[in-house]
Amino acid sequence: MKKFEFRGFDKEGNFKVGIIQAVDKESAIKTLHSQNLVVTFIKEVGEIQPLITWGNISLLDLAFFYRALKYLLKSGTSLDEAIKSLANQTNKLNFKRVLEDVYNNILAGVPLSQSLEKHPSIFDKSAIRLIRIGELSGNLEEVLENLAKHYENQHKFKTKLIQSMYYPIIVILIFLVTMFVLFFNVIPKIANLFKENNLTLPLVTQYFVIISEFLVNNGIYVLLFLIFVIYILVEYFRSDEGKLVLYNFLSNLPIFGILLKEIQILNFLESLSYLIKGGVPISESLKIVGESTTNPYYKSAVLFIAEETEKGKPISLSLSNFSDLFPGLVQQAFATGERTGNLYNSLITIIDYYTADLENRTNNLTEALQPLMIVILAAGLVFVEMSLLLPISQLAKSLSTY
Repeated sequence: MKKFEFRGFDKEGNFKVGIIQAVDKESAIKTLHSQNLVVTFIKEVGEIQPLITWGNISLLDLAFFYRALKYLLKSGTSLDEAIKSLANQTNKLNFKRVLEDVYNNILAGVPLSQSLEKHPSIFDKSAIRLIRIGELSGNLEEVLENLAKHYENQHKFKTKLIQSMYYPIIVILIFLVTMFVLFFNVIPKIANLFKENNLTLPLVTQYFVIISEFLVNNGIYVLLFLIFVIYILVEYFRSDEGKLVLYNFLSNLPIFGILLKEIQILNFLESLSYLIKGGVPISESLKIVGESTTNPYYKSAVLFIAEETEKGKPISLSLSNFSDLFPGLVQQAFATGERTGNLYNSLITIIDYYTADLENRTNNLTEALQPLMIVILAAGLVFVEMSLLLPISQLAKSLSTY
């Protein structure tokens, strides 16, 4: 068991500091959450960690922020003091500066929603609109809790997806290292051995020797070319056209394509349900969700559905135009909700389904990837056999004739 130092707030808004024993950091956080504590900082005892870091503001950072703010407000802490306390607690310099700016705006009399709206790269439109509704209705604490749950779900599935990639990435890296050793060390030695003995290399090995000599003689240029290509691709994928190409490629990947699509659908359904529950008109809710969506295909689809809804067209009918993005199950949920007049309950039902399905898929992802990894390893073994065993076998036959 490891020891972890933590800082956070309880439900009454009291600041808590302590040490907890757990198997790993995630287990420690789960245990603290079960004790109704909002963790703002945690590290293993003895781990050297900078007091202030400069990193991207993650989904988990936002979840912590919304839940901690909820608890502080619930305990009777004023909004400005709550924001100031959270700004002092965060160890990310860019987030600290954002919260300090929000704090100064609130002191000047600017509402929380408008203060957050000045930082659109961090706080999306749907979150800001929900907070504005919470301010007007007096249900800000409930809104903050819903936002915390939403971002926690997004973080959970994103983290599991990334963790499931460790296994295939390690396999691919081992394969690439093996190829590097073969082309830069093994194959040149085999070629020299055959040359010294005036023997002819097998045809397949001759091709490998050509590739090996090219890489050995032009390795630096190949590396620079690869860096240039990667830079061009990164810049291209940042453009509108590039995003379309990238998302289209990712959505058609085996195994991962389905997961990415379900995460996008769940994000859409959760955001829409929170806005509807807050009393935002359905067409406006769709527009807000569409503008907050990063996937260009879903963005254009949702904005089109919002326009059609304003004209009086049923959402379920508009969704049928995008059956590749929204499966029949989603369309049926909207049709049921529109028919019964209780769209929110229908959305909650379908959200529960997708949450459970994603849990199951992400938990079994590594197992699902094993057949693909076996194919990659088999290809590597065939490659090694052709490049090494064939010439060695031929060399042994030639020596046996002497």
